Amino acid sequence: MTETESFDIFEEKLKTLAGPGICPGLSRISNFLSFVDNPERKFNVVHVVGTNGKGSTAATLSSILIDSGYKVATYTSPHLVSFGERLSINNKNVSVSKWMKTLRKIEEIMKLNKCLIQNPPTYFELITVLAFMMIAEEKVDIAVVEAGLGGRLDATNILKNIRLTLIASIGIDHTEYLGDSLRDIAAEKFAVIRKNTPTIFQGGNDVINQQFLETVRKSFSIGNILDKFCEYNSLRVNEHGTDFYVTYNGTKSDYHTPLIGTHQTKNATLAIMGAEALKKGFPSIDQSSMQSGVANTIFQGRFEVVSKSPMLILDGAHNPHAMHSLVETLKQLFKESHIKIVLAMMQDKDVKKSLSILSKLDCSIFCTEIPEMARSMKSDKLLQIAKEVGIKSLSTYKNPIDAVLSSLSHSEITICCGSLYLIGYIKKNLKLLENKIDSI
Repeated sequence: MTETESFDIFEEKLKTLAGPGICPGLSRISNFLSFVDNPERKFNVVHVVGTNGKGSTAATLSSILIDSGYKVATYTSPHLVSFGERLSINNKNVSVSKWMKTLRKIEEIMKLNKCLIQNPPTYFELITVLAFMMIAEEKVDIAVVEAGLGGRLDATNILKNIRLTLIASIGIDHTEYLGDSLRDIAAEKFAVIRKNTPTIFQGGNDVINQQFLETVRKSFSIGNILDKFCEYNSLRVNEHGTDFYVTYNGTKSDYHTPLIGTHQTKNATLAIMGAEALKKGFPSIDQSSMQSGVANTIFQGRFEVVSKSPMLILDGAHNPHAMHSLVETLKQLFKESHIKIVLAMMQDKDVKKSLSILSKLDCSIFCTEIPEMARSMKSDKLLQIAKEVGIKSLSTYKNPIDAVLSSLSHSEITICCGSLYLIGYIKKNLKLLENKIDSI
């Protein structure tokens, strides 16, 4: 049995213990953690929130801390291929046996305390409890924890020993839970800001920046906006990554990240400035470890080049803000080239606006859907919306692999985007493409 198959069994067990659906709030997880000796109080934390870029930022900061010699837990979501991606210690995924062992402990506690069965934590809350238990057992120096959804009522906001909060870019997403306006969504994110805790915001428009500073003032926090205290800019973007510089305290330093795109300069700079803020408590962080940490960052599914001949790229962009960054990167790398886009999106996303942004490219769209996923928009519906925004070269496929196979061409570029679930599905099934691409 493969590790992925073992994690599938683990996930099925997990679902039988979890409550249904998404139900934001901290009461269930707070109650549950009290039955497992409150592991969330036993380790230092960097809390990373935001709409887009928080995963890249978390991965980069974790890499810097690891290269500085610290034992680092990284907790992120969702996973792409294997559930084990959600929690790593020094970039090594925690094993399925460790997850299963911890789940059995929880199952026994639930059997002994009926109140936990009557009002069980949600799926994400239960995963978060398990992760916190394992992080505490590992006795890490620090954990980099990415919020799941929003901030104020996200399960990760139960954490206590927050040493630093990083807020990546904020855009419109998950409106059914966070509100319809950018201001409402920002309020949910900014609610994680803690008293006397350093907080760095990547920055937004003037109104959102002012909202951040006002929240910092009311929270008695120590907050700043990224471009108010450092300067950064991309120097070069290509299929190998992004070269950029950061000027801080009068010193200019050059960096390279394997993550591709000018937007990754901003994400990496947020992580670098986070590392600067941590130096007092983590004195092994220095310029060398920051540069090597950025260069050694590992993060799948974000403008990930899986084949160069033909060119096949996977990107998890799934909302208008992320689509804009994707389009800008494609234009920068491939100029006026024709782009073939394999696209699947969830029904609850702003599909029309995302397609409007993609329509700015010279592109053909191969509309597809995620098999056996009710949330996935049907390919014919996706095609209909694409027509409405003026995209003319369109086709539909029930299976993403068929769409990829039809799109591949040695003279053109194929990019798969629209959903992290799409990226995960393709990565799981890359072997079906091995005769068509140069590398896996």
